Formats: sequence, C-alpha cells, structure tokens
Amino acid sequence: MGIPVRLHWTFLLVVLYIAWAFASFSQQVLGRTYGLGSIEPASLRWTYSLVFAVVLFACVALHELGHSYIARKNGINIHSITLYFFGGVSALEEIPRNPRLELQMAFAGPAVSGVIGSVSLILASLLGEGSAVAIMLWTLGLMNIILMIFNLIPAFPMDGGRLLRAWFATRMPYVKATRNAASIGKMFAILMFVLGLFSFNFILLFVAFFVYVGASE
Repeated sequence: MGIPVRLHWTFLLVVLYIAWAFASFSQQVLGRTYGLGSIEPASLRWTYSLVFAVVLFACVALHELGHSYIARKNGINIHSITLYFFGGVSALEEIPRNPRLELQMAFAGPAVSGVIGSVSLILASLLGEGSAVAIMLWTLGLMNIILMIFNLIPAFPMDGGRLLRAWFATRMPYVKATRNAASIGKMFAILMFVLGLFSFNFILLFVAFFVYVGASE
C-alpha cells in the first residue's frame, strides 16, 4: 500500500525475548500443544522459536495494516507504521472525526488478527498433532486470538478504547467522548498494572504504563 514499515530498536530485543519465552515452555491448550518447549532437538526448537517471533510481529504489522487499509480507503494518509517492543503504531495524518469511520478503522486491526488466528488454528488441525510446524501454527493461532481479544479491551488509546470513543461520539461532542474514553482507559491501565505487579508480568506492566500515558496525553 506504499506505507513505510519501520522497526524501532526495541523491536530487536522483544523478538529475542519472545523467542526465548516460547522456547522455554510447553503446555496443553484445547487438547493441543501450546508453546515450543517440546520440540526436539534443541537446535530445531530455537530455530522454530526465532521464526515464530518474527512471524508473530509480521502478524502485528498486518494488524496495523488493517487499520491503515480502512484509513487509506477513506482518504486518510498514513505516514508510516512503526513496530515497537509492545506492538505496532500507525502514524495517521489526521484522526477521523466520523464515529462510524473510527469504528471501522478501530475494528479492522482486531479483525485481521482474528482471521490470521483462525486460519492458523485450522491449518494446525489439518496437519495433526506432534509436528513442529503444527505446534508453531497452533501457538501462532492462539496468540493472534489473544491479540484480538486484548486489543478489544476498552482501554483508550487501544483499539477497544477507540471503539468506545466512537460509540460515545454518537451521543456527545467528540472532545467529551475522548475524555470519557481516556478516563476509562486509565482505569484499565491501573487494573493491568496491579495484575502485572502481583503476577510479576513485566510485559503487562509496560503495557499498563503506555496505556496510562497514552490516555493521559
């Protein structure tokens, strides 16, 4: 679509972290293996884990391109997409002030993640249990479904928060709708921070921090 996709330097760190994290565990989810820790030998496991991490962020880029496609289709220019350690960010030339358009744009990203996740799970099921490719596809599918659900949390400025703002904007002025969505976003950020603190989940702590700062801005 002619949109530059850029990699922030933190992206390299998180790719290595995700590769290590998914190579270090394996468990049964919905009757199939989730996580790449059971793949042997170790050299094959680490190769698949690194490929998995890169493909996962390619899925994040496609998620952002879902937003961008709807924006471009409606005449809004996209300067770039940047992949950070916590996900992707599309740099829009302007924020749509049409609630219906914002609903479409906000939902497009999670919809792409849902489609990728569903296709990956179906392909994994067709391949059968046990092979390294099937395990990777099943794990990738579940991660995309989780990404879809997580992004639909009504925590502005995440996708779910933008959906909430668009819904508010059909009932009140846009500025008030933004303030209400941002306030709810900060509440969710505080909740995520508390959960991250008690579960020692540093990724959740980082996400909570950026959601809070984004909502405040």
